[in-house]
Amino acid sequence: MMRIFSTGFSIFIVLTLQYLSYLPKDIQTQFHINSTILSEKISVTTYGVIQDVEPISIVYITDGEKMIANGTLNKIKQLTSQGKIPDTFYVFVSTIDPETKEDKRNTYFFCNDDYIRFFEEELIPTIESTLSRKPKNRSLVGLSFGGLNGAYFSGKTALFQNYALLSPITYPCQEALSSIAFSENKDLNIFISTGKNDAENYVVPLTQLYKSKDYHIENLKTEGAHDFENWNSQLEQVLNFMLDH
Repeated sequence: MMRIFSTGFSIFIVLTLQYLSYLPKDIQTQFHINSTILSEKISVTTYGVIQDVEPISIVYITDGEKMIANGTLNKIKQLTSQGKIPDTFYVFVSTIDPETKEDKRNTYFFCNDDYIRFFEEELIPTIESTLSRKPKNRSLVGLSFGGLNGAYFSGKTALFQNYALLSPITYPCQEALSSIAFSENKDLNIFISTGKNDAENYVVPLTQLYKSKDYHIENLKTEGAHDFENWNSQLEQVLNFMLDH
């Protein structure tokens, strides 16, 4: 694993990321972005390969550090090596301060317009400015309160065409639902899941709202719990849904 530490958007990061499109498979890279918008240092891990002969799809994953620690990246590697999901490029975005270890997920995920600006103005330009061509689409994966964040993004920004909201818990910010209702975004693809005794109360109204926008919706209900075992078990279905669009 290559570890890179930067101050702002230094040329050090840019030159390093330029190598991503030339690296072989199974390359994992970690670096930090000093966000001026959030006034925080954000840890980012990328994994995958950019194929020059194929259109680029990029999957951004929030709660990235915890998802990696709980087996999500290993599951993606396994599914990819088995040919069960397409090769693609993943960006795991951490919510944990790399110095203090404080988890800022509630601050970032509760309908935070600055978090959208971070994606729009800092994260995505840093990642994608060095790629050989623009992606054909972007996907965003969020779980629990990260699903709330994904719902808010789907109403407030046109950055992403595909969303996976795994066990979305929306009660902390009803503005997410109103942002969807009044959004001008078209043709979104939304995957929404819940386990048993999990997020059922939030999934039904969220699904109905998305259907009222004529978005392409896929629902999944599992026997699993509100945990990483359940979410990781959905990855094959989730990623094939998003990468097919």
